[in-house]
Amino acid sequence: MYSKNAWFTFMLLPYFLFSCENPKTNTTIQEKEILYSGIAVDTVYLVKDDFSGIGFFQFSQGELYFVDQIFSTVSKYNASGELIGTFLGKGDGPSEQNNIQGFVPKALEEGHVVLDNFELVIFDSNFVRQKRLPIAWNHSDSYQEMLDNPKAEMLGLYEIAWKMKGENSAFLPVGKDAQRSILLPISMSHPTLNGYISEEYYKNVYTFGRYDLSLNKIETGFGNRSEEYLRHGFIPNFDFFHFTTKGDSILVSFGIDPLIHVYNQDFKLIGKFGWPGEEMNVNYPKTQTIEEAIDNYKTDLEKAGFYHHIYFDSASQLLFRTYFPDGLEKGKSRLQVFKNHILVGDFEVPERFRVLGSEGSTFIADGILDEEKDKLGIFKFSLK
Repeated sequence: MYSKNAWFTFMLLPYFLFSCENPKTNTTIQEKEILYSGIAVDTVYLVKDDFSGIGFFQFSQGELYFVDQIFSTVSKYNASGELIGTFLGKGDGPSEQNNIQGFVPKALEEGHVVLDNFELVIFDSNFVRQKRLPIAWNHSDSYQEMLDNPKAEMLGLYEIAWKMKGENSAFLPVGKDAQRSILLPISMSHPTLNGYISEEYYKNVYTFGRYDLSLNKIETGFGNRSEEYLRHGFIPNFDFFHFTTKGDSILVSFGIDPLIHVYNQDFKLIGKFGWPGEEMNVNYPKTQTIEEAIDNYKTDLEKAGFYHHIYFDSASQLLFRTYFPDGLEKGKSRLQVFKNHILVGDFEVPERFRVLGSEGSTFIADGILDEEKDKLGIFKFSLK
């Protein structure tokens, strides 16, 4: 047992360790102290228009959004789940949008931001388009140079790291005023420098690109993959990550690493923290060829455990991370809860469960998308 003062010091220690401005700081914290013994989950079904069953939810400032990626619509609800209206839809008009790869409501002062195939599109609160921002890359290397002698710093080799349909290809606005930028997850596909055959890929290829809103260009790249990937050999079907922000820090969780990586505003790695999921199956299927990896993508994710969506809730100061101990299609997942970088809870939850935000002491998670049963819904839950 800890005394009150000892417990206070214990809980604050990780905060001070990761608040250090020295970019060379690289502290690892692996602590567990269960504060929450249970979770109560309720299902809230939503009134809806026709929907495809493929999309995702977002939550911001008391409003819930469902993005249908097939119909390219955004349905807005209040916190009680009452439908306010459905917006956009395919087309080229000022209130239409053909593709929605990612969506962050109220991401900028100008309004909502949609990530299209090759641009960022800003809409006002009524979903009328205000601005298109093309996504260009800052590079001067020739095609032949990039083909014959690829290097991690060659931004012309990258593309946006899209998520599969049904998941938000998220991005992060950072900075203020003239220094504003957007962090986009990026990936590289190259005949020799790639995740299927190259160790160099896992050591040096960037995970993020910084998009300068004043130049409409990805100016720089930063971040590398977890060292865990090379320890397991080539498992490119598990080469993905999720991220969130906590104050001025950027938190990154890789598919196979129990540790969450912490970056500062200078995009320097300053520390790691985390705890392994319960009964994680880490017997990852190895990949011999690119063709094999592509053919086996879905089945590989059903064979081994991995970490998934991550979200920091600023109101409660809790960090949530979903994980799949034995892969997909098991009918359930688990949810880790961290407080000040310490694991304070770990619970079984429904298979699709991505924490989006909170209203008071109640948390909101995505959700139910069942086209066959014609049901659309979210989860509301509380911790005991």
